[in-house]
Amino acid sequence: MNKQQQDFLERLALRIPPLFEAIAQGNVKSEYIMGVRDVSGRQVRLKLVAEVVDCGANPLATHSQMQPTRESRLRSVDMGGQGDDSNKAATTDKR
Repeated sequence: MNKQQQDFLERLALRIPPLFEAIAQGNVKSEYIMGVRDVSGRQVRLKLVAEVVDCGANPLATHSQMQPTRESRLRSVDMGGQGDDSNKAATTDKR
């Protein structure tokens, strides 16, 4: 691993705790879009995702209930030229 790759991973690691914090605040999903790249002519979005996978004791209890979704977008720091800064975002989904 070269210095640039190491720096990228270290900056990326700083994005993980806020994803878990969003889940701790009651969100069911939180994601950070690292960037968008062209791969063989196809647009590919690379992101980190934290998502609740435990349904709880009774998964059908809230099945038909509507709850507001909370989403926030944050501007990211430069990830060392990895992807397009205009497409990077952190989102949270509270259901």
